[in-house]
Amino acid sequence: MHFYGLFGESLSHSLSPQLHQLIYQKLGIEAAYKPFAFEPKLMAQAIAGVRALSIDGVNVTIPYKETVIPYLDEMDILANQLNAVNTIEHKDQKLIGHNTDYAGFGLIFDRRNWKIEGKRAVLLGTGGAAKTVEAYLIDHGIAHLTIVSRSPERFENTEKISYTNYESLSHLTGDYLINSTPVGMYPNSDDTPVDDVVIENFDTLIDLIYNPKVTRFLEIGHTLAKQTANGLDMLIGQGVRAVEIWENCVIEDTIIEELIEHFQKEIGEQT
Repeated sequence: MHFYGLFGESLSHSLSPQLHQLIYQKLGIEAAYKPFAFEPKLMAQAIAGVRALSIDGVNVTIPYKETVIPYLDEMDILANQLNAVNTIEHKDQKLIGHNTDYAGFGLIFDRRNWKIEGKRAVLLGTGGAAKTVEAYLIDHGIAHLTIVSRSPERFENTEKISYTNYESLSHLTGDYLINSTPVGMYPNSDDTPVDDVVIENFDTLIDLIYNPKVTRFLEIGHTLAKQTANGLDMLIGQGVRAVEIWENCVIEDTIIEELIEHFQKEIGEQT
C-alpha cells in the first residue's frame, strides 16, 4: 500500500484528500492520502518525516511551493523553470520536485478547445499560481500578456509581457482575463478583484478559485454573456498528473471527466 499526503499551512478546506481517494478508488490502487498541516518553521522536520516514514509522495500547496525547494534532492525541468514545486516524488531514497499545476491549468483550455496562440490576455496577480499561468500562456503562443500588480515597478517589461497596476485596468482589452489572486475565495465570496467596467472588455474569464464554484468575478461575467471557467479543472488536472507521476501510470480522459462531474456537484453542495 502506498502512502501520500499534502503539505500546507491551513488545509481544512482542501478538496485534495477527497480527490485523491476518489482517483485511487477509480483506478483500483491501494493508497492512502492525508493532509499534513504545519507551521513554516517546521519544514525541515516535515521533510525529514517523509524520508523517515518512507512516505511515497506529497503534494505541496501555499505557502510552501517555493520554500520546500532547498530541502529536495532533485527538480524536474518544469519545476526548476517555474521555481515552484507542488508535487514531491519519493523515489530511490531521493525527493524529486515536480510542478503539475502547469498541466492542471492547461486542462481548462483543452476541455473547451480554447485557443491561446495569437490571443491577448490580462493576468491578475503575481504569486506562485500566476507564474504557472504566465509560463503556460507564453509556451502556447500568447501574442501579449499584461500582468497586473499592486507594485508593477518591481518588474521589467519584455516584448511579450508588460506590467501595470489595477488603476490602469479600465483601458485594457483582450481575449482572456485571468484571476490568480485569492480575492473572492470562500468565505469572502462577495469580493471581486475587478468590476464590470473591466470585465466588459474581455471575451473570456478564468478564475483559479474553485470554492465558490461561481465567484462574484465569474457571476459578473455570466451577466455580461462572457465565456467563463473556474479553477476546478486545474485542481483536478494537477492531482491527476501527480498520481500519474507517483504511480507511473496514465489516467484516461473519461476518468478525468468523471472526477470533474463529481466535484462540480460536491462544490455546489458545499457553497
